[in-house]
Amino acid sequence: MLYRRSACITFLFSLQCLLSACGSVTIRDTATQSNIPIQGWMLELHRDVVIPPHRTRVFFQAGRLIYGINEFEPHCQLRVRDISEQAQDVHADLFTIGKVFGTLDQIVSNEPVRLAAAGGAFIVGGGNGNGNGESRQMYLYFMALHAEKQTNVTYLVCGGALDDPALAEYPTIQEIRTAMGDYATLVLPDQGN
Repeated sequence: MLYRRSACITFLFSLQCLLSACGSVTIRDTATQSNIPIQGWMLELHRDVVIPPHRTRVFFQAGRLIYGINEFEPHCQLRVRDISEQAQDVHADLFTIGKVFGTLDQIVSNEPVRLAAAGGAFIVGGGNGNGNGESRQMYLYFMALHAEKQTNVTYLVCGGALDDPALAEYPTIQEIRTAMGDYATLVLPDQGN
């Protein structure tokens, strides 16, 4: 029994190492076709944003501030620590990015995939209610944020498009910039933006 627990812990640690590359997490820059470490960057929030009551995050997608996302397009979330009955203001500020890690969200449909056709519908795959139907994945970066005067702000979370497991990818720098629009900028330490 102890061996099983030890093997499970080793597996989970190995999985975390694979997701975080056992070191500095990198992000793909399609302009230079390179991977750049994220830790040590800054997030410059250009405008104040409001976290609605009873929520801990707002979303950015296609350059707009929104309160729900289209999971099939890259997006970012600005998160706060505390939930409140009142709206919470996050003021324009410069946040340092500390620890960065990547995660994978996997969604498996409980329903079979159905295709419409002349004369009826055809059931194509799994989905007996046990969660073994169509599968989709989303890769996300979690970037811990810190600003002296806004300690309730915790993370910038940016996710790629929810897609088939073979096609899902982490968002690129360009996709994050498009998602954030003119609300915020990722600032690389030696490039100024």
